[in-house]
Amino acid sequence: MARYFKKRRKNQGPNKNEEKVQRAADARSRETSGGVLGTRYPSVQRIKITLCFLTAQQQILEEKVMDLKSSDACRFDIPCPGRCGTGRFDFSAAFANAVARRQTTAESGAPCREPVFAGSSETCGCQVSCRMEIDYAPERAPSAQPGPAASM
Repeated sequence: MARYFKKRRKNQGPNKNEEKVQRAADARSRETSGGVLGTRYPSVQRIKITLCFLTAQQQILEEKVMDLKSSDACRFDIPCPGRCGTGRFDFSAAFANAVARRQTTAESGAPCREPVFAGSSETCGCQVSCRMEIDYAPERAPSAQPGPAASM
């Protein structure tokens, strides 16, 4: 005679360890995400970023133009489209420096230093040139505060 076994209850959601890993990944993404451009840099209205990726042989690999407004999310680290597949270019310091100096245009460039594959001494060699055109919000004129009136 066949015995009746109750089916195991299917897990309805992630276990504690999976939740912990997900919380850590969410915290990392919040930390690395740039947030909204207007909240991080209130004086910036718009930024136009032009990227040109070159191969190690100085041939154009990819060109990209990004137009960000103050309400858009901003990240200044860009993945490398070269052979390595893991490299990243970070322009956050160059952008912060340009905003601090209130420059309207800034240019920067960098080579990818990631190895082509794990254990290789040969680097990716992909290069990027970045041109940033920054539009600032008009500065407020200092309001004329009347001084104490001299009465005689």
